[in-house]
Amino acid sequence: MNYIEKIERLKNLLNSISTDVMIDNDKEEEYTSLRKELGSVSKYMANRPKELKTCTSLKEFRREMQEKGGYAERRKYINQIFYPLINENDSLLDSIQEIEQKVNFGHLNLLPQDIQDKGREMAEIYLYLYCIENSLRIFIEEIMKLEVFSIPKKVQETINKLKKSENESKYLPIRGGNNLFYCDFIELGKIIISNWAVFGKYFPKQNEHWLNVMIEELYKVRCLVAHNSYVGQDERDSLKVFYKIITTQLKL
Repeated sequence: MNYIEKIERLKNLLNSISTDVMIDNDKEEEYTSLRKELGSVSKYMANRPKELKTCTSLKEFRREMQEKGGYAERRKYINQIFYPLINENDSLLDSIQEIEQKVNFGHLNLLPQDIQDKGREMAEIYLYLYCIENSLRIFIEEIMKLEVFSIPKKVQETINKLKKSENESKYLPIRGGNNLFYCDFIELGKIIISNWAVFGKYFPKQNEHWLNVMIEELYKVRCLVAHNSYVGQDERDSLKVFYKIITTQLKL
């Protein structure tokens, strides 16, 4: 059975024992086997409901379902918790695993497990960078509604260059609704620092040098991610600290 077939089989099994079907040893063994086989699939592990994490037997699962109401309510609940498991919008991680299973690399180990593990760790780094960078964009955009300030000449030149390149490459998606989406950490930092008379009051306990150092450190990590280099634990911890400090300092 492929992944979808196993999920459907598990779903049908749980629907049956949650109503009036007797639980025997064969069903318990099948439940255990399906959970074990699906345990190696990232999509299942990422989306499995709490009942499939904690219920090691069908009898335990049935007890959980008895609290949901009658048979109709139980079936409805099971359908809901299984939807993320059978949704066809597979993640990129699922696709990587599928490729690895289907392609024979021969004697070459082109995708060792440690590379996959580090890749998953790097996904968390990207999430933090994405949140920090976009928080700064939103911050600047909000101040634009309240204050008047200028965009540094070099930053504007970078924006114009990227917009021109985007216009020439029609297959690329538009970056966003305003010019700030054409700025990375460095440009966003330059906008704030060059207009410190406007932005400084929103960082009441710090100065522009503090922000400049913070932005440069964030940019270094961003470059590592952009070049698919591994980000160590020290940098990972710094990201969390930086994001907390920046959001704590902002006084809007």
